[in-house]
Amino acid sequence: MKIPAFLTLSACLGMLVPATQAAPLTPEQIEVLKSQLEALKQNLETHVTGRNTTAGQQFAAAAADPRAAVELYLNCYKVVNFDREARTEADFRAWKDGQGDRLRDEQFLESLQHQLKYLTLSCQAAQTKEIDQIFNPLLTYVDGLSRLENPPAQSLTQSVANSVFAETFYLQSLLGDNPSWEAVPFNIGGIYEKTIMPHLRDENPEALIGAWDKRIEQETRLVLMLEATQEKELRGMNKDQERRTKTQQDRQGGVVGSLDKEKFIARTLPNLQWGKLKDQFLYIDQVMGAKAMLDFVEEHLTHEFGEKYFADFLSTLNASRIISGGDPAPATESN
Repeated sequence: MKIPAFLTLSACLGMLVPATQAAPLTPEQIEVLKSQLEALKQNLETHVTGRNTTAGQQFAAAAADPRAAVELYLNCYKVVNFDREARTEADFRAWKDGQGDRLRDEQFLESLQHQLKYLTLSCQAAQTKEIDQIFNPLLTYVDGLSRLENPPAQSLTQSVANSVFAETFYLQSLLGDNPSWEAVPFNIGGIYEKTIMPHLRDENPEALIGAWDKRIEQETRLVLMLEATQEKELRGMNKDQERRTKTQQDRQGGVVGSLDKEKFIARTLPNLQWGKLKDQFLYIDQVMGAKAMLDFVEEHLTHEFGEKYFADFLSTLNASRIISGGDPAPATESN
């Protein structure tokens, strides 16, 4: 009969050292401990992988149907906020009865399904080192996200690691500790910056310009959707109500605030255009890229970011000369 690991460990430690004697571990005991921990580690990794896979499968199934999405949301909310808090079934039913309008709201349902789609991808990304396996589904997700018909609910503007779904399946650290993966489902810019663009720079530079164009198109589409929604909200308001609403909108921060139309046109869009030209220079065609960057700098000399574009262009040229074997240009050189 196989002796359980904890009995082997107990024998190694307890029998060799009297309970009343405080003694350091011997090298042999340390080695036994390490071997036991290695076995436990393998069991733990198998358990975590299985839990992650199971969660991802449930997320994917629920994302495909609004009723299934609501059912999974309710089950997970119950587990986290009622079962684990030792609250009664009656408490949960009372809470649920008060959620009727919210659970039928189009904005809530649309955001919930997109959140579950991104949770599915996030679970898959946490399990693989090869982003190729989920790259195309990620592109599909981003394009679908850009076609939202309603402003995002909170579920889309918070980290998936903080969602009730992640809490239910104990996925917080797994989903929140990946520097190559954006945690907020609505953050198109973050998804491109952390995953899509780095992958293309390494694996398919020729596709970079198309990706930049697609990103600009998608972010612009979201900006216009949010602008139309805000204008609709303002209709029928008196001047005081309109002023208060606009003030609240102006104060709105985070990923939604960055898609404010005026801010987007004045700040975000030029930065996206600059990023596209810089990638063209660095990864595709230096001659054409340098000409385009120089024209852009000249056109934006009086822009808020004019100095930044100038300095970045000069720095990029200097780095390029060093890589190609030339001497770096003087810091004050302008072309």
